[in-house]
Amino acid sequence: MNRSYFKGVQALRGLAALSVMLFHFRWNINESYPNLGDRLFGWGATGVDLFFLISGFVIALTVKTTPATFSGAVNFLKRRAFRILPAYYALLIITFMLSGAMSTFHYEDKALNFFTSLIFQPAYHDHAPFYIDDSGMYGIRWTLNYEVYFYLVIGLLLMLPMRWLFITLWFIASLVLLPWFNGYAINFSPTGYGFSSGQLNLISNPMILLFIVGMIIGASISYIQRINSKLMALLAFASLIFAYSQFSEGKFLAHGLLSSGWIYALVLLFVIGAERSIENWVPQWLLKLGDISFSLYLIHNLFNYGLAKRFDSTGIEPGMLRFTLSIVLSLLLAWLSWRYIEKPAYRIGKRREKISAT
Repeated sequence: MNRSYFKGVQALRGLAALSVMLFHFRWNINESYPNLGDRLFGWGATGVDLFFLISGFVIALTVKTTPATFSGAVNFLKRRAFRILPAYYALLIITFMLSGAMSTFHYEDKALNFFTSLIFQPAYHDHAPFYIDDSGMYGIRWTLNYEVYFYLVIGLLLMLPMRWLFITLWFIASLVLLPWFNGYAINFSPTGYGFSSGQLNLISNPMILLFIVGMIIGASISYIQRINSKLMALLAFASLIFAYSQFSEGKFLAHGLLSSGWIYALVLLFVIGAERSIENWVPQWLLKLGDISFSLYLIHNLFNYGLAKRFDSTGIEPGMLRFTLSIVLSLLLAWLSWRYIEKPAYRIGKRREKISAT
């Protein structure tokens, strides 16, 4: 089976976005039923780890089909840019307008977070693994700093003939040698290291290991597909039950490979191996959720910050109604973003790639 689209992975992408959204909206439930929101969705932030694993997996498949040339590397970076930048910057403009617009520049910390969001850079060196103010409207973009860094590294190394070797050497240098030569004990914790530079802390943070594990799974796809798909389907189901049981008991709720990361790595591995058996059983709504997952991830936090005053002004107080409306409106806006920003931008990128190839 030679393919680049896996329905099971698309469903996991949608579930990851959904879990992060429910995590950020759980406080509304807590207002009506104290601590219930935390008990139900306190695990939801771990969806970020699943996103990172899936990104690594997808990029590994892309590496296999991208020629080791300058144009191949450029096309790779163009595809990534058309995939994330239009929706991201559209939301950034909306966020900027809703968070005070020009008044942002009256506050040093807000201005710093805004400017660094434009160029996908950390704002601080001492707030791992975020390295930005993750409590505000721009907070959701901390993961994009890792994503863009990862894409740039892979894109630049793609033009080299022994790409896998140089990719391996780069991440050994940044994740192992860099902290070791600076006197730090190597660890797997997302708290990372204590460099005085936010950039050095970001590129050496063990959160990047999630991308690496995803890439290893992607690079091993031909071996994974040799395993009986029905067996893998059973293992996928068992891994999801295991994840639910552990998370519901409050275990492995932190970010990182040694916390939720290894559990999601197993889920991803088994779901990929089970593709032949489950592809006809994946619900369409989950696939659609996967389609809009990136926009949903970007947009939903507007309802906790920029649009929160609109809820208050209309008398919709924190509670179950606000929780429900936040979800429904987030899904609607995410679909609109996907339909009218993401999808057209992706098509433009594909057309440009075809033109450059002729």
